Formats: sequence, structure tokens, C-alpha cells
Amino acid sequence: MRLIKRGWQWRWLPQAMIVMMGLLAILPQLITGSTIVGTDGIFHFNRIYDTAKQISALNFSYFQMNYGFQQSGRVINAVYGPYFAYLAGLLLVICRSWYHFQLVTTFAVYVIGGWGMYRLAQTAGARRNPSLVAALIFMNVGWLPRWGLDQNMSGVGAAILPYVIACGVVMVKRHDRPMQPIKLALLMAVLCQTHVLSTLMAFLILIPFWIIGLVHAESRSKMIRDTAVAVGITVVLSANVWGALLSLYSHNSLALPHASALAHNTLKLTWLRDKRRTVSRVLIMLFTGQLGILIVMRKRISKVNWLLSGLGFLVLWTTTGLFPWHLVHRLVPVLSSVLQFPVRLTVLAYPLLLCGLALTFSQPVKPLRLKRWVMLGAVLTTGVLIGTNVHQIAKTSVQVRHHRVLRHLGGTLLIKRSPEQLRQALSSQHPGILLQLAEKHSGDYLPVKHTSKKGSNSPSNLYEQQILWGHQFYKFTVLSGGRLEVQWRASTQLQYVIPVVTYYDSSLTLNGKTLSRSEYGRTHINAPIVWSKKGVNTLILKYETPVGVSGLLWVSAFSWLGFAAYGGRRGWRRYRAFRGQKIKVKR
Repeated sequence: MRLIKRGWQWRWLPQAMIVMMGLLAILPQLITGSTIVGTDGIFHFNRIYDTAKQISALNFSYFQMNYGFQQSGRVINAVYGPYFAYLAGLLLVICRSWYHFQLVTTFAVYVIGGWGMYRLAQTAGARRNPSLVAALIFMNVGWLPRWGLDQNMSGVGAAILPYVIACGVVMVKRHDRPMQPIKLALLMAVLCQTHVLSTLMAFLILIPFWIIGLVHAESRSKMIRDTAVAVGITVVLSANVWGALLSLYSHNSLALPHASALAHNTLKLTWLRDKRRTVSRVLIMLFTGQLGILIVMRKRISKVNWLLSGLGFLVLWTTTGLFPWHLVHRLVPVLSSVLQFPVRLTVLAYPLLLCGLALTFSQPVKPLRLKRWVMLGAVLTTGVLIGTNVHQIAKTSVQVRHHRVLRHLGGTLLIKRSPEQLRQALSSQHPGILLQLAEKHSGDYLPVKHTSKKGSNSPSNLYEQQILWGHQFYKFTVLSGGRLEVQWRASTQLQYVIPVVTYYDSSLTLNGKTLSRSEYGRTHINAPIVWSKKGVNTLILKYETPVGVSGLLWVSAFSWLGFAAYGGRRGWRRYRAFRGQKIKVKR
């Protein structure tokens, strides 16, 4: 009985260690009571607050944002992780404050990412202890910690990508059934509903696995058929995302995220500090050791290890200044807005290389003394990387508690600069207060005219001038059916720039009269210019979703419900079978 109990504890050790690492990561915030707001914090808080208010008020508007972003009617969530935004909004309704919301989501991202890395290493064939070491390292380097520290969505994508890569490993290892169509489709759809850029990265990294799997598949026709099934399911489950993208981009010229110099956003070496644009020399030494072992023991290294490590080193090369990003920037300038930072590619490089390390450490090593030294070195390295990450979280938490509350003010207009007011807003059970004190003037996805403008006339600066500086003089009311009412008082008949954003499918009703597009002017960011009458004026803004797009939204929603029912039914059957076996054993 004692042996059975000990075996049970041994079996659940990896899960326990990963959960403990997740708790350790949020421990500094639990002690200090700090909410860390990073570079993308205010932007994503606006997205999440909007869906939280929709859910609490039961007044839904899929495209038009009536609560977040100064109630400007912008379209962001529909093309940027819509279901993640609604799931996070529901969580905010439950948690009620940004502080508790951050604790829950940061812990979830760490645990999901750590378990995904562990399962990837296990799928590739690594033993338990090396798999656990790889998972703990992965939880403390690169982009995974960036959700808690900076609210970068690449951090959430990094938590999901190891599961996708595991599907690629199965393609290479299982020649009889290389494809897992339903699992792969669900993972790609989840990524699509979370972070489109991570979805594109997942698609690209799966290509070499798929080609090798096809070459060695026992039945190539079956693999192609399963691939078509996976693609079909993904397309249906993500119909709301690509439907919205096609609809918006076909009739509007949307502003891309701010362009960045690709060559200036590559990895920089540092000793211990691990930020999104730096890599610890300790981690590089670990990867260098992996490369040396691959060369020395090349005849004993498995093909899967060579593939994973080779791809990992190739992708890692693209994140450094050694890659010709100046040339790439000239040839494909749009990458400066779409990819922005080559360091983002570490979300692929790190899980690939860490999985290769786990496989290498799983190799039988002789003499036994050497194996012990290798494992000791791996454990010490893991401890250093964990300590570095937790120290960074603790240091930031203390800074927020006693010094600067908002560490990154780029693109943020502070209405109130009092640190104490900002801290109270972050802990308040009314999360909208923070967004009234700190306003984000990001130009992402604004409908702009075709003439490109930069500097003071860039979309973000025009948004600040026309929306942020003006919205305080207007009264906003959210009406049923996702409509937004804007009221103002005019002393004389005059033209006004209303602080809202219009799209091709937006409809305007001014003082009871529906306006055609020729009856009002538009600024460069499509804020409407209307004639006001003397006295109180009322403008109602509504995004008229095209019928075809509405159909795609329902197709996606019902598909997810169908898969949830299917998964629940399979889970219930497995539970009943497990219970039946347990009863037989007792008898």
C-alpha cells in the first residue's frame, strides 16, 4: 500500500512542480498587492473591459466598442483575439478588479505554458526529469513571463505553441497515423481566437514537420485527407475572425500597428536580466552545450532531436543581428508593422531547443558520475533562470507599490498622475476607473484614408487630438442593440468633430435623421464632422454588421458549442468506463 501511495505521489510530481512554479511567479504580487501594468497593459485592459461591460450589461456589440477606448466605437476585438477577449472579460466580471484578474491570468499562462512544454518533451520521447527541467526553464525565459510583466499577447501565444509543436512531432514519429486532425484544428482555432500572429507562426513551423511526415507516412492519401479535415475544422471554428478581417479590409483602409526597425529589435545578450529583447548568457551557454553534444554524439542522437534542435537553432538565428534584417526590411517593408520585433520568433525557438535539450539529457550517459554532473548543471542552471525571473517580478512589484505605478507611458495620456489614485484604481472593484485616468492613443486598426501620414499627423496622434482631448465634452450612453448615443450642447449652428470613429458599415443618426455618407465629413481617422443645431444635439452610432458576416459569426459560435458538447460526451464516456474498471478491481 505504501508503495502504491509513493508511486501516486511520484506520478503527480511534474504537475505539482509546474503549479508551484506558477504560484512562485505570482508570489511577489501576492505579498506586495501590486498590479503590474506593462507596455501593452492599457491597450488590452481596454479590450477586456469592453467585453466585461457587454457581458455584465447583456448588451453585446461584436464589432463596435461602446465601453472601452473612450467609448469611441472603434473596432479592435473583432480582428484581434475575439473569443479570448470575451473569455477574459468574463473573468474580469468574476474577479472584479485588475489586481485579482492579473493574478489569475498570470498563473494560468504560466501553468498552461509549463504543462505544454512538459507534454511536448514527453511526446518527443524525453524522460520525465529532463522534461520537467525543460518545462521549468521555459516558464522563466522568453515571452511566457511577458504576459504578467508587460501584458504582451505573444506571452499567451507562447503558452499554447508547445501543444502545436507536439502535434508536429507526432507527424514525424507516427507513420501509421501522423495527423491528429481534431486536436490540431482545435489548437489552431484557439490560437486564432487569441493571437493571429502566433497562429501564423504555428502554421509556418508545422510545415517542415508536415513535409517529413508526408514523406514517411504509411498512407499519404490518408494524411492529406486528415490535413484537409483539420484545415476545414479550423476554418469553421475561426470563421468569425477571418470573416471580420475580410469584411473590414475589403471596405476600409485600416492602420497597421506602429512600424519598428526590424534590425534594431533583435536579441541582445545579457548576463542575468531576461527581457523580451534580451537573452541570458546562461541560457545561451545551455544551448551552446546542446549544440556541442549534438556534434560530438551525432551518431547516437535521434532524428527527432536533430529535427527539433536544428529548427530551433535556425529560428534562433533569425532572432539575432546575424540575420540580414536590413535586407528583409527593404524587400518586405510590411513586416515592420506585422512582425515588428524579430525577437518574437523566440516563442518558437525556445520550445524547440528546450525539447531538444530534454531529449539529449534523456540519452544514457556513461560513466554514471558524468551523468550526475550533467543533471546537477541542468538543475543549477534552472535555479538561476528561475531566480532571475522571480527577482525581476519582485523588483517590479516593489517599484509599482512604492514608486512608479505605470512603468511604460508610451502612447498613454495620463489624466491623473497621482500614484496613489492609480494604485487604488488598479485594486478597485470598478475597473473602468483606471481607463479614465490613463488613456491609450494607439492607432491600431483605425480606419484611415489612403494617404499615408506620419509624425504629428499619424493615426495615433490624430486619435489623441480628435478623440482623447474631445470626449470629455460629450455625454455617452450605450443603448440597446449595441448602439452608442453621443450628446452635446452647441451655442450656435456649427460644424463639430465628434469623438467617435466610423467605418464603411457604420450608420449615423443625427437628431433623429439617418445620415448618408455624403451628408457628413470625415477626418483622416474617420471621425465624423457634422453640423450641429443650436441647443442639445444627439448622434447615434451603430455598426451595421453585413448579413454574410453575421452568418459566419453564428457558424463559428455554434461550431464551438458543438465541439464542447462532443468533448463533454467523450469525457463522460471515459469517466464511466474508468468508474466501471475501478468497481471491477474492488470486487
